[in-house]
Formats: sequence, structure tokens, C-alpha cells
Amino acid sequence: MADLLPFVPVPALLGFVILSLLPVPLSRAVVIALGVGAAVLPALLFFPVALSCIEGVCVAGATVPILSIDTGVFVAQIAMSMDPLSMVTGGTVVLVGALVLIYSGAYMASEPLPDLRRFFAVMNLFLAGMLAVVFAADVILLFLGWETIGLCSFMLIAFYDRLPKAVAAGRKALITTRVADSLLLAGLMMLFLNAGTTRLDGMLAAVPGIDPWRLAPIAGLIALGALGKSAQIPFHTWLPSAMAGPTPVSALLHSATMVAAGVILLARLAPLFAAAPEISAMVAMLGILTAALGALVALIQTDVKKLLAFSTMSQIGFMVLALGLGAPAVALSHFAIHAAFKSLLFLSAGVMSHAAGGSTAIEALRGSRYRQPLAFWSFAIGAASLAGLPVITAGWYSKEAVLAAVWSSGPWGVPLWLLAATAAVLTGAYAFRVVFVAASQTADLAAPPWGGLAVVVPLFVLTFVAVVGGLSVGALISFTGGAPEHIPLVPALLGAAAPILGVFLARWLVRHPQDLERLTTRMRHIRIFRVDVLYYYYFVRRFRRVAAVLGNAEGTEAVADAVALRREGVDVPGLVTDDPLGRGAGQVRGIRTDLITRATDGQTPVVRMVAGDPVGRLLIVAARLFVGFFVARFNPDRIDRAWMGLAGGAGQAWALARRTQTGRVRDHSLWIALGCAGLLLFAWGTSWR
Repeated sequence: MADLLPFVPVPALLGFVILSLLPVPLSRAVVIALGVGAAVLPALLFFPVALSCIEGVCVAGATVPILSIDTGVFVAQIAMSMDPLSMVTGGTVVLVGALVLIYSGAYMASEPLPDLRRFFAVMNLFLAGMLAVVFAADVILLFLGWETIGLCSFMLIAFYDRLPKAVAAGRKALITTRVADSLLLAGLMMLFLNAGTTRLDGMLAAVPGIDPWRLAPIAGLIALGALGKSAQIPFHTWLPSAMAGPTPVSALLHSATMVAAGVILLARLAPLFAAAPEISAMVAMLGILTAALGALVALIQTDVKKLLAFSTMSQIGFMVLALGLGAPAVALSHFAIHAAFKSLLFLSAGVMSHAAGGSTAIEALRGSRYRQPLAFWSFAIGAASLAGLPVITAGWYSKEAVLAAVWSSGPWGVPLWLLAATAAVLTGAYAFRVVFVAASQTADLAAPPWGGLAVVVPLFVLTFVAVVGGLSVGALISFTGGAPEHIPLVPALLGAAAPILGVFLARWLVRHPQDLERLTTRMRHIRIFRVDVLYYYYFVRRFRRVAAVLGNAEGTEAVADAVALRREGVDVPGLVTDDPLGRGAGQVRGIRTDLITRATDGQTPVVRMVAGDPVGRLLIVAARLFVGFFVARFNPDRIDRAWMGLAGGAGQAWALARRTQTGRVRDHSLWIALGCAGLLLFAWGTSWR
């Protein structure tokens, strides 16, 4: 049955190929059937493979080769493997993916047909890419899947491409994750050079023999790449903006794909991080900070989708914390349970939002308990599991396992546990704030009918898992090679009381909205929460200036105007500066253009120096030096000019060739006759002796 493994992602990939490339008009029903069917079939194919894994086939890892690439000096083997980790993560991906795509059939049914076809095509490719990440046995297939889900996330977040906000959100997610992906690629390349193989098991086997001075940078680069994909500090800013896409996209992206990829990669390479304790400590610290920050910011959100986005950051932070503390099995158990209740929250919020006229504001959901009772109670159960209400929810079992692992992690265990327990209190508060608002009465209770089995079935299945899935947490931890931790009674009771305290806090905030508003206002003035502003000030602004200068944009034009005015005898104020750094930078050829901006003073252009900002100027100096010493040397290259001449000549040759096509039958007959005569002469000439 393990031989079926390479076929599991194939239906989703075929769904993408058919929906995107088939040059045949398809009806709306056929598009939905193809899109949903391509997501359900992987789950059906995965079931017998998982069954054989449970029966013991994959205990030692079952690897299925797909392709070998022989470069002459090295053979790269592309393969898939089924081990306990890939079984747990793969089962979560195919189950949640199938349910979200079934729900999408109803949610996206009213979209224009071309957009509907594009949506299901990209969603299918998204699922195929994630399955490649989960089942990859080598870094080549893993990185291909990794980049595929990054590209698909951009296309799905920017799905409503007529909205500038959606396009900007997609671009932000793509650029931020690309920065992290470049770090990951560098780390994987260094690991390959030291291990001499692209197979993951071979790389991990080579870890003990790698020099510790090399091992730490390798582990650090890979960890930063994983944290970027999982939207952890300092790469977390793209995830809240990613809510511009349709709700099913958010449900899939936040639960079983994309943000989960970083967690899966950290768990897959756990032996590497165990050998680099300083990097593991960094991962744990960033995880707990993200968990606390995400929960605190979620508490003051006024939009339910953004609240759930910060919630995802926080919950992934719990998983990253467990991974940094050396408990990958615990992190994977929370990943599986979190995927179920987070999908449930997004899908039920989508139904309540539809009944509220399409608004995702939390206040607009007021009265959802009476307008859409099924969706409301599904959301309430998902919120209870997210908060981790003791005993009766699955979230409590998986989060309790994380808290136990933190408590038992050593001398830093107690401070980390206190911070994690505080985040758990905030989680209960922000989760139940939405529930209490949606449960309140309102005068407008009319709601159009919406849904059907395509909505009811996913909500029912996910609700079932969010309640009883906790019974499987112990088995999941043991199956993936871990051992549940047992902590003293007092911290266990305090951990169980944390979400209940959060529920009371939520009730108090809903009854006293002015206090929440006061807290929101105060937090907006705290500098550390204005992450996007800091990003723009310290990074974006400087690189935008470098890009403008390298593109000969406004700065160069301003200098050209200034020079022309001076030649005409017009005084140009501010062209020379007394700033020492500016004078030093101006000694570099062309740098003067970078330090000048353009303004308008009536009809006369005014050129002035840019004051301050030494870091930005140094970047410009470095960029100019790079262009002068490396890039510019190749500009007058003869090969480059010859190549451009060939391109220009090809265009002229093509224009001449078009003149031979007159469209007249007798002209075509003449050319055919001449061609046949030429072939006969060629044949006679080559056969003559």
C-alpha cells in the first residue's frame, strides 16, 4: 500500500491542470465538481496508505522512489516517504482540505465563472503543493512544494484582483515569505554541502559529524525560513493582512497549509535543532513571544477574520515553543487539533458573516445565534476548543500537553509556563468575546437561507473532531515518538483554570465596551505594536530609495533639472550640503543624485539635500559601488550588444518572411513546387556516386 503514496497528490495536481489549461468551456457545475473531486480523491487514496502505516509498515519509514537525476558526479534521488510524522500531518491536510473544498462549492457558487475556475484551480494546486511538503523524502521535492504553496498563497490572497487592498496584501505575503525562503534555501544548501546528499534521512544522519561552528548557522537559517512561513516574529506582519482573500482560503491557509509548513519542517528536522541548543532556545523564545503578542493583539480586534488571524499566530507560537523545547510530538498533536477547530471557526464565521450582509465586523455578527443557529453553535464549540475549556474540548488536551512540556523543560520552564498560561487566559477572552456578542439579541433577525449539505457536512465533521479529538492526543504523541509529560497537581489545575478566567474576562469586556475601547486606544500608542510602521521606517523606506535611484527615477531627473538650470544661470538652492556624511558620499561618482529629492515651489523646480537618515545613505552608497564595480562593467560587453543585434535582426527577418505569404493559391502552389524541386535535387545530389 505504501506504493500508492506518490499518487495521493496527483488528483489535486490534475484538477489544477484541467481547470487552468483545458481550452474547453466548462459549466459552473462541472467546475465545482472537478475542483471538489480533486480535493476529495487524495483523502480516499490516503486512507489505505495510512491504514498500512498504522499496522506497522511505516514505523521505520517507508520510502518510495520517484525519480533519479544523474548529473555525472552526483545522483539526486526524488522520493516520498511515509513515517508517523507524515501520516499525522498528511491525514490532517487531506481531511481538512477535502472539507474546506466541499464548503467552497457553496461559498463560491455565486462568483463569475472565470473566477470560479481560477479559484478551484489554484486551491487544488495549493493542496498538491502542501502534500508534496508533507510526504517529501528529499529537500528538492520539499522545496518545490514549499515554493508552490508560497506562490498559491499570493494568488489566493490577491484573488479579488480588482481591490488594491487585496493585491497589496498578496504582494506583502509573497515578499515577506520570499525573504524567509531565501534564508531557508541558503541553510538547506549548506546542509547539503556538509552532508553530501539531498535525502532528508541522510542529512539528519550526517548531523553528528558536522562541525558545531557550521551547524549553528545552518540550523539558524533553516529555523528563520520556517518561522517566516509560519508568520512568527519577526515575519508575522503578513498574516493579518492576508484576510483579503475569500473565507475558504483563510480556513485552509490558517489550519492545514502554509503557516503549518514551518511547524512541519521544524518537526521533520528536529534532530538538527537538538544538536544546536542555542538555535532551539531562539526558536522557543520567538514562539512564546509570538503566542503572547498574538493573543494580546487579538483581544482588541474589531474584525472577526483579523481576530482569527492573530489567533493563528498565537497558536502556531505554542507549537513553535514546544518545538524549541524539544517536544515535536507534542507540537504535532496541537497542530492536528488546531487545524480542526481553526477551520471550524473560519467556516462558521463565514456563514454568520453571510447572514450579516457580508460584513466581518464583530458587531455585525450580533444576533447570529438567532439568524444562523447552526453556524453560531459550531463557532461556539470551536471557540471553546480554541480557549481549551477543560475536559470537554479537544483543544484542552493538546494545549495541556504543551503547557506540561513547558513546565518540565528545565530551569526556564516556570517563567515560560507563566507566560504561556497568561496567553491561555487571553485566548479564552478573545475567543469568547465574539461568542457573547453573537449570542446577544438584536432587532434585525432576518437572514437569507444559505448553505445546504455542502456547509452542514464540513461543520458537523469539524465540530465532532473539535470535541472528541482530544481523546486521541495521547495516542498521537506516542505514535510520533513522544511521551506525554505529567506535571504536579497545582500547575495542572492552574492551567485548567486559565481558559475559564478568560471566559469571565470576555464577559466583563462585552458588558463594559468602554474599557475595551480604552485598552485599544492605549495599545495603539505603544510603539512595539506598530510593527508595520517600524518595518516601513527602518527597512521599506530605505530600499525604496535605493530602488528609485537604481531605476534612474526621481533623484536623477531632479539633478538633470538642476544642472540645466545652473547652465542657464539660475541659482539652485540646496544643491551643496554641509552634512559630512553627504559630502563623503558625494565623492562617489553619481552618489550626488541619490541625496537629492525634488520639490515644487511654484513654477521653479527646487532641489535640496535630504537631511539625516545616515543608514539609508550608506545603503545607497553600497548599491552605487556595487553597480559601478560589478554591474556596469558588463554593460558595454560585446556579447551583450551582439545578442541585442541578433534580436533586432530576427525581427527584421520575420517582417521579410511575412511578405512571402500573399494568401493566393497559385503563389502557394509555386512555392510548393519549388520546394519539391529543391528536395528532389538534394536527394539526387546526396545519392549520386
